[in-house]
Amino acid sequence: MRNFVIWLAFILIIPACMRAQPMLVIHSASGDHRVKVEVVTKAADQAQGLMYRRSLEKDSGMLFIFGKEEPQSFWMKNTLIPLDMIFISRDLVIVDITTMQPCITDPCPDYTSRQPAQYVLEINAGYCRSRNIIIGDKISSDAIR
Repeated sequence: MRNFVIWLAFILIIPACMRAQPMLVIHSASGDHRVKVEVVTKAADQAQGLMYRRSLEKDSGMLFIFGKEEPQSFWMKNTLIPLDMIFISRDLVIVDITTMQPCITDPCPDYTSRQPAQYVLEINAGYCRSRNIIIGDKISSDAIR
């Protein structure tokens, strides 16, 4: 009986652990660029963002999903790594790209999208420039329903 319980636990737990990390694909003239994303939808998680993290894996980022499309505003307080911010419309089109440096002054400046956005991808600074990702490029993602 004990072996059965261990086997059952193994069968139920392992598939949950093996779920693939959500992906986002940026479709640009230079090709399709795949990014592993950590998805944040709750206000408290969105406020925390990438604060205090010392690094971000290559081709990985944080995808913010907001309840509605509107100008989105971010700051870099307590953020230790430079980031590209990719602002994405509800139609999954990139509407703005901003490179942000860690904040070293108080108060920290705000960075607001020039166009309304419903999604924002934070990724290592220079990602967009190095891959020729531009405003107007489209994205797709299994994290966006």
